[in-house]
Amino acid sequence: MSALSNVAAALQGLLGEAAVRAAKASNVIQRVRKFTAQTLARTMVCGFLQNPNAQDEQLAQVAAQCGVEITPQGVAERFTPVLQDFLQKLTEEAVVCVVESDKVLAPVLKRFTDVIIIDSSTNGLPDGQEEQFPGCGGSYNSGKSAVKLQTEMSLRTGRLFVQLESGRSPDNASSRQEATLPAGSLRIADLGYFDTKVFERFAKEGTYWLSRLQFGTDVFDPDGTKKPLLAWLNQQTENRIDMAILLSSSRRLPCRLVAWRVPEEVANRRRQKLREECVRKRGRQPTAERLAWCDWMILVTNVPGDLLTPDEMGVLYRARWQIELLFKRWKSQGLVSKLEGSTEVRQMIRMWSRLLAVVVQHWLLVATVWGDPRHSLSKVVEAIRPLVSLLIASLDHPKSLPAALQILDRTLHCTARQNKRKQPSTFQLLNDPSLLTWGLT
Repeated sequence: MSALSNVAAALQGLLGEAAVRAAKASNVIQRVRKFTAQTLARTMVCGFLQNPNAQDEQLAQVAAQCGVEITPQGVAERFTPVLQDFLQKLTEEAVVCVVESDKVLAPVLKRFTDVIIIDSSTNGLPDGQEEQFPGCGGSYNSGKSAVKLQTEMSLRTGRLFVQLESGRSPDNASSRQEATLPAGSLRIADLGYFDTKVFERFAKEGTYWLSRLQFGTDVFDPDGTKKPLLAWLNQQTENRIDMAILLSSSRRLPCRLVAWRVPEEVANRRRQKLREECVRKRGRQPTAERLAWCDWMILVTNVPGDLLTPDEMGVLYRARWQIELLFKRWKSQGLVSKLEGSTEVRQMIRMWSRLLAVVVQHWLLVATVWGDPRHSLSKVVEAIRPLVSLLIASLDHPKSLPAALQILDRTLHCTARQNKRKQPSTFQLLNDPSLLTWGLT
């Protein structure tokens, strides 16, 4: 199945059968007068896909395109707890739907059955949601309630998986840490997911992993001799080290360590950031050893050297930033973290609708421009919005929807191009790791 056919099936499933299931579970349609489950889902999802800041007037206009004649006041009257429940259940179906591209970003990714990057983003919620989504309080995402979007994205195909968790849940305690990944795949994660027990299980299951080294983790030579890593690195004359080690005193996990000595200006910026973070979070300065750690970029992995060079490791770890850019698009363009509305219910309905919209938006992006280095994904997001009406008109026509998606595909391929840039893109780096500089890490 082509990517366009894949997304056509996903859209018709989400805004068709999945909407019916969510409506039945939430009892949002007690009797059909204006909206059906399908037209209600289409109005909310497509309305916020077209305009993330849609008000009742705009939603009534989208409803009319879906075949429902309703006034803005009638739309406002639909903003009830059962609609909130309906949209949450529909979101839970959308975030596990498989939509992927038939293009691969770069040959290096074909060496693995999949390359998965994982990270999370936390959105504050109204206090009344505390029972379902307890928050962690504090100065960051403060409040009694928050939802964490535990997100995995395939660099090979763009496939997305999102798990809804409590904002209080730490990344290293997520159930995704226990998930079984395909043998021969590579998972790339930041220090929030660093866990040698997880790495050991991955190795036994034939899964590769790549991470930065957690400060304070014991490192041993292959013969079991403990290595004072920082002191040893500072004695080396080479700027890059690639060696076999045993990781952690409790597990002695065989793996590979690759370290780069960073330029002094980079190390100094890291130290400044570290000092500010430690004072803000702990009220004290970092230790001298922790400051000295900033002189090095240290990665650990179980990928053998004949499968991945040190430069390729550096580029792949940097590619993890793509999931941060995904969150940025969701928040700055899709407004998923913006709580607004006269009531808590209105705020939650808008939040779930926006989250559904950005997931569908990602599907459309993956089916069209994924793997094409000429495009700006943020520009693609804006270019999709004027064509939403075309998609709405095609949803009930199995032959018309693929044709509408082909129009979207042609439009995006001719437009939404990247501005000229001084630094290479992730795609360029994946295809030529020698372009990587310390300014890009």
